[in-house]
Amino acid sequence: MDETLRKQIDAWTETDEHGRIVDMLGQISPEERDSEATGLLARAYNNLGEYEKALELLDSIEEEEAGDTNWNFRKGYALYFLDRYKEALACFKKADELTPEDEDTIEFIRSCNSHLPFRKRVKDFWKWFTDNEEELSRIVENRGQLDGGDAVEFVTAGTNLIDEDVHFNLGGDYEFTFSVEGNTHLFYLYPYIVSQMPAQFKDKWHFFPFNQGTDASFSFGMYGANVDMAQVQVSAAYQEDINAFNIHFYEEQLCSLEEAQSYNAYYIMMEIMLGEGLSYQYIASVERADAPLENMIKLPELRAYITDTLKAHGKEIFDNPQQVYTSYRFEPQENEELRFDVMAGSSCFQPLVANYYNGSTELFDRLNGFGAQAVFIAFPYENKEEGDGKKVLDFRYELEDRLAAELLEPEGLGLLLGGAIGTGTCYIDLLLFDESAFMEKIVPFLKDYPQYHFYLSDFRQGSDLCRLYETEDDESEE
Repeated sequence: MDETLRKQIDAWTETDEHGRIVDMLGQISPEERDSEATGLLARAYNNLGEYEKALELLDSIEEEEAGDTNWNFRKGYALYFLDRYKEALACFKKADELTPEDEDTIEFIRSCNSHLPFRKRVKDFWKWFTDNEEELSRIVENRGQLDGGDAVEFVTAGTNLIDEDVHFNLGGDYEFTFSVEGNTHLFYLYPYIVSQMPAQFKDKWHFFPFNQGTDASFSFGMYGANVDMAQVQVSAAYQEDINAFNIHFYEEQLCSLEEAQSYNAYYIMMEIMLGEGLSYQYIASVERADAPLENMIKLPELRAYITDTLKAHGKEIFDNPQQVYTSYRFEPQENEELRFDVMAGSSCFQPLVANYYNGSTELFDRLNGFGAQAVFIAFPYENKEEGDGKKVLDFRYELEDRLAAELLEPEGLGLLLGGAIGTGTCYIDLLLFDESAFMEKIVPFLKDYPQYHFYLSDFRQGSDLCRLYETEDDESEE
């Protein structure tokens, strides 16, 4: 493209004169217009809200430009505003892959995912399962006789309706087990999938939200080592102050591997034996031993040892992180961001809270990738007199109970993750499985409490605040 023309187009773009760009580039015949000019014309149409025209132009240069960041972003933009969110998401993901960390691209990815809610994805999965149950039964009944790759590919077509990163195992006796594989956020998503299984399958199929563990010993091969589980020796030191165990392991072949491989293989073996939930909840640390230690036991005996030790200390045993709330205390800080005034709180998803204060969006984005939104409700309160803090805390507990019992659970809209109290604001932490449906329900719900102003924020720093509703007093003040 002529450099003078390009500078003129850039100038018009800066001043939002997109119609002039269309007039100028539209005079050039498609045969004489190069792909750069066609892409800029498509961008101008996007900026004018004429997304179908933009899409037609972008499709005409796909062969040359499909590997270009701008082409993918512009096509995603057009598709997004045509409400074709799944196609738009694929384009924005490609743009992010080509040029990582662009904030505009990341925001569009988040928005696309919120338009493809987890609750709807789960519903689509169970419809697929219902439509294909006969073939799925045949796969289970003929395990070992069918091509394993074909069976996995068939089932993956169904789980991809939820997300491409869903992992699973099909076992005998119609067992279907989702696999967390170290991804913490999945402990908060997979149980919902299982809970939505259609009633007609509950006497036949056995779905598990994560690996449940086993006491049976078998051989395990990885990194060229073939290890019998019963030959792996472990010691487990219980730390009552944190209600978790420090583990040492030893097996000659396993410990002869490179350090990273050795640890990776052991963690996989341990999760297979203990179950993913028990491993996550009760294993504090893992160390490789140089030789067998005193009082070591066989790896298949570890699950029983851990549960027996916990019972002996009067502890209730949980293998689902959703069931365990951890309290935390902070020193309030001066900060423009919300939640830095927090004095105390509790959460069943402590890593998400830690991510927020560290300025990380890792877990937020992983949840969002499944169409689930980590958010919190914030409501300011006055703390003028002694006892005001306790009153608002009691109110928060009451509100949390009502939210869980009346909205989140019966409607399948999400999970209550916890809450916190700050020096002037209270917070209720939620994981939403359908943000749009939640917003329709929460506004009339909160009108029962006109004494408070409620706001909604994503569970990440820098997020915009959404006022959940306006009271009559607010309108009169304007």
